[in-house]
Amino acid sequence: MHLRSLVAGLTLLGIAWAAPAAGGSAQTLDSATFSERTRTGTWVIKHFSPKCKHCRSFQPKWEQAVAALDDVQFGEINCAQNEQLCDTHNVEAWPTVSVFKHGQQQKRLLVGDQTKEALLQYIAETAQRPAVAVLGAGNFTEHAGKGVWLVKHYSPFCPHCRHMAPHWAKAADEAAAELGEAGVLLGEVNCIDNRRLCEDNFVDGYPTVNLFVDGRFVEEMLVKYEFAPMKEYMLKLPGRVKSGELAAKKAVPVVANDNRDWDDAADAADKAQESGPAEKLETDGARDAEPKSEVSKANEPKPAETKANEPKAEVSKADGEPKQPEESYNPDGEVITLTKENFAERTASGPWFIKFYAPWCPHCQHLAPEWTRLGASARGRINIGEVNCDEAGQLCAAQNVQGYPTLRMLWAGESAVYKGPRELDNMLSFVDSMLAQPRAISDAEQLQTLQEQSDVVFVFHGDAGGATARAVTAAMRKMFLAGRLGIVKDAGVAQALLGAKVAAPALAAIKDGRVVTYAGALSDADALREWLYAERFPLLPEFTRENADSLFYDSDYLVLGIMATDQGRESLDATREHVRDAAMQYQQWADKQGASPAAVRFAWIDGSKWTSYVNSVFRVPAAEWPAVVIVRPSEDQFFTHDIRGKKIEVSAMSVFLAVRAAVDGRLRAQSTRSIFVRAAKVVAQAVVHVWSLFFGSLIRAAISLAVLALLVYAGLRRASGTRSRRSSFTLVKAD
Repeated sequence: MHLRSLVAGLTLLGIAWAAPAAGGSAQTLDSATFSERTRTGTWVIKHFSPKCKHCRSFQPKWEQAVAALDDVQFGEINCAQNEQLCDTHNVEAWPTVSVFKHGQQQKRLLVGDQTKEALLQYIAETAQRPAVAVLGAGNFTEHAGKGVWLVKHYSPFCPHCRHMAPHWAKAADEAAAELGEAGVLLGEVNCIDNRRLCEDNFVDGYPTVNLFVDGRFVEEMLVKYEFAPMKEYMLKLPGRVKSGELAAKKAVPVVANDNRDWDDAADAADKAQESGPAEKLETDGARDAEPKSEVSKANEPKPAETKANEPKAEVSKADGEPKQPEESYNPDGEVITLTKENFAERTASGPWFIKFYAPWCPHCQHLAPEWTRLGASARGRINIGEVNCDEAGQLCAAQNVQGYPTLRMLWAGESAVYKGPRELDNMLSFVDSMLAQPRAISDAEQLQTLQEQSDVVFVFHGDAGGATARAVTAAMRKMFLAGRLGIVKDAGVAQALLGAKVAAPALAAIKDGRVVTYAGALSDADALREWLYAERFPLLPEFTRENADSLFYDSDYLVLGIMATDQGRESLDATREHVRDAAMQYQQWADKQGASPAAVRFAWIDGSKWTSYVNSVFRVPAAEWPAVVIVRPSEDQFFTHDIRGKKIEVSAMSVFLAVRAAVDGRLRAQSTRSIFVRAAKVVAQAVVHVWSLFFGSLIRAAISLAVLALLVYAGLRRASGTRSRRSSFTLVKAD
């Protein structure tokens, strides 16, 4: 900030200091209330300890500042009672003063028993910097409709926006005096909350900074979004205002739809309609839009070269009815018997729906005639198979079969377990939903129809018949996600739906009210699969029988919010909001680290439907709901208490801090295994250790361990009956 601005600010603060108290009192904040209270506005927060001598010395100066200033809010956190919260705020000494703006902590801290002048200067420079107005659909016209406004349009999920934020703030600070004298104002628009406004403001990507004069869009700030170039652009604005250049500059016309005249693809289509057949242009244009690095023409397969087990990337008709692939599976309408000898070879091609059973199982016997009917009904659509687990025990164990019958769909290594009613119509509906084809999207209504069927949908922009579309569709079909895919050919429609101008080919996920664009190469199958895995669930899905396996086994940690729907809709919504906010905080924190230290997913579970499961596995009775459990599936562990040894509070900050502590290994874990299994494991490890000490032979130790394990297994099986057929990790079993 310029010296004269700082002096002026300190002078004003000095007047306020001498005047009668105009402010209020500082609010007491803790882990349960901090996140909710500081979500909006500017907050000056003091972190202290009641026993700290320097804190007591600093207190009178703090109280005078609180009483004198009314343009910021003040809060206090007792670090002796909120240790985790203070650690998150990087507090290493008391007292520490920090500024939060709209929930985001500013980097600069004021540490120690500082003078009142130092406190005032810190507040002036950090909290009272010239405000950047928060604009939205409700106030944009009112504010930006008069005068000169430089407005940043951004998304809180955009990495480029987060990189730009400190540069923008610093440039605004240092250019504040000149801009203020010229009457130039600064604003910010969150495009996730104000998507339509950003479209109307000619925003074709994030971040975008546009200049408005009396509500008219004049130009985009076309400089590198870093401190020096942005400050230079800002400092030129006062001269341009004074010269009358901006007032005389011609406004950009706004058209009624989203195919604006800066949309190159739409322009190309219009010109082509005037000069030649539309069909030829669309085919050529789509191919030209695809980068050569994706799939070269030399390597692009011809129709005749398509593999027999690889369906074409056909698109459903506009009415939404899925097309069936041209390839024919299960041509004879029969159930194929699969064994350990032929399983790998047979299931390597095409989709399979497989029953894992035991001949003595009553439920399997009841299902047998329906399964035979399914084989006939699914003729030409999907291969139907069955595995006798009494004869192929190792194969069933490898497929994680934990009960009979288990119905699993397989395709190219991916799997999905069916847990619905074992009736023909229900099983056929499951097959149709899992093998559904992508559909063509030409307007918002068709996208909305797709969204009504799933919490997460995917949009591909490009030619449906191109090599890239075929590769994307094939990858998604093998993950049983193709039914969630919409293919958009028109560039203007893609811009309208995704909220940003994208170049074909492009892929994005739409979930939780935001658009997540795939940034990697669409030709990189492994990277694409990883991205689809990460984005296929919403931020906070409901834990169900159908998605339980995926949620547990695709996660290093699963955070479960246990809720009771019978406690009322208001309570349910409030609890879900806390857990969702915690998920958002963790996601933002992980993004700042550059890479997430662990795969952490969040979900909510309806305790009234899973009462005995929650009680038996997590030992959380209904009287303690709502509650939060952090599960570590790979280790058969879960956490219900925070670092202080108290139950994890159902608040965004408490859950966020507990998750970080669990990932860092700072929480005490409980085991989902029974005490007998844990004891057997300890005994077995001890035997191996002792035997190797005496005999020095790892081979003999391994043989001993195997014998002991068989004996323990026989004893546990005798004691627990049918439970011995399950793995020790029984988290996926519902009531």
